Amino acid sequence: MILLNLVTTPFILGHLDASIYGLSIVIFQITSYLGMFDFGLTAGVERFLAGTKSDSQDGRQKIQEIISTSFIVYAILGMLVIVVGAGVSPYVSGIFDVPAKSGTDIQSIVIALACLVGVQFLLRSISGIFFAHQRQLLSNTLSFFLSISNIAFTVLFIYLGYELWSFVFAQVLVFVVNAVLNLYIFRKSYPYIRLNMADFRMPLLKEMFSYGFYLFIIGIAVQIVFQTDRIIIGSLVSLSAVSVYALTSKLPEMASQFIWKITDNSFPAMVELSKGNDINPFRVVHNKLMDLTLSLSTTAFWLICFITAPFLKLWVGESFFAGQNFVFLVAYLYLIQLTFIHVSAMCLNGAGIAKQLSYMSILEAVLNLGFSVYFAKKFGLIGVLYGTVLAGLATSFWYVPYLTSKFMGISLQKYIVSLLKPILFCSLFDGLLYMFFKDWFVATGWWSFIMYFAAASIVVLIPLLFYNRSALKEIRSKLFKTAV
Repeated sequence: MILLNLVTTPFILGHLDASIYGLSIVIFQITSYLGMFDFGLTAGVERFLAGTKSDSQDGRQKIQEIISTSFIVYAILGMLVIVVGAGVSPYVSGIFDVPAKSGTDIQSIVIALACLVGVQFLLRSISGIFFAHQRQLLSNTLSFFLSISNIAFTVLFIYLGYELWSFVFAQVLVFVVNAVLNLYIFRKSYPYIRLNMADFRMPLLKEMFSYGFYLFIIGIAVQIVFQTDRIIIGSLVSLSAVSVYALTSKLPEMASQFIWKITDNSFPAMVELSKGNDINPFRVVHNKLMDLTLSLSTTAFWLICFITAPFLKLWVGESFFAGQNFVFLVAYLYLIQLTFIHVSAMCLNGAGIAKQLSYMSILEAVLNLGFSVYFAKKFGLIGVLYGTVLAGLATSFWYVPYLTSKFMGISLQKYIVSLLKPILFCSLFDGLLYMFFKDWFVATGWWSFIMYFAAASIVVLIPLLFYNRSALKEIRSKLFKTAV
């Protein structure tokens, strides 16, 4: 899927100019905010489903009540999203310097996407059960298939000349496919569940919201920290600058999302471990996740610093490269600062500790907006990153480690050592390698770049494999036992 995304982006840029491509990024960022108007219900549903198994009559009844209750509420929230989207749509063109030929379409596109998001809410009542019941293979396979379908449909409609509407048409088709597949698999896996208004339970809804609402606040803050950068750039700099920002950030973003899947797939297990009387199993799993995730992300950090400049030159052209300092900062943000915070925050969320995190997330979001706007006006593109990094350092960078060490019953010093160990171990070799060879390669074509990328990947993998040798032995022994 990553490869397909990389292959199709130059095609899309060849049929859309930089400002239109940047506008598409901004529009989908706005609609992603609309997708958060579940007020945390999705997180609450997944957590309650993760704690409820279907191997008893009481468990099945509980699942029936969770899904029926959430379906009714999702229907109401979906209508709210459509109303809000329609209300916001007339103002989008005025905020951004929208090209004249696209101005008339923007309002209709935002309304269409708001309607789509509102209808998608209904599907959330059943789709989360696969992930919650630790059927990650099924959940990830569906996600992978739908992502590929979305890219393929988008390219098709752009080729047919629909420009911005191509993204909308692709989203609609993917939703139809997603709905059909989810309903079929759900009916086959859980034939005893029927959506029934009589199974609506207000006390259950309050419980789900009491947990999920704090995650909703965290989610809003995360959206501001992660994605509002593009809106700030689009309104204060230009829509073309949004394209430069998004494309230079592409490799760190994709690498972090791929690596974070390791942690995300462990969420249902962390929910179960947090319910035990002994904190030690929870602590052990957290530390293993942190070790593996940070060693992977640190290796990815150095590899991305090696290859981004020549890759972008060949991929979309030098005009979309924001500079090596930008690459360093955005790679640090996604693959170091946000990665260790993501691991610990996910574990804390699994344990039901969301209230304290939500308060700090609000403060971080406010600081991020203020810092990013100020530094964007002063320094341009990289100024937005300055604001995001500084806001994180002032808040979640120290608060998440404090909460995690407190919950797990370890000293903050021990927690910090667990962070630094994989980062320093991998950076000692990879960092020196970068310093000596950073200017050695000049991109002359794709074949020379592939050889360079392969050589760099093999070399930077050495400390990663050595650091995780115990985990690799454990995996190998389990595979051997399974085969026997």
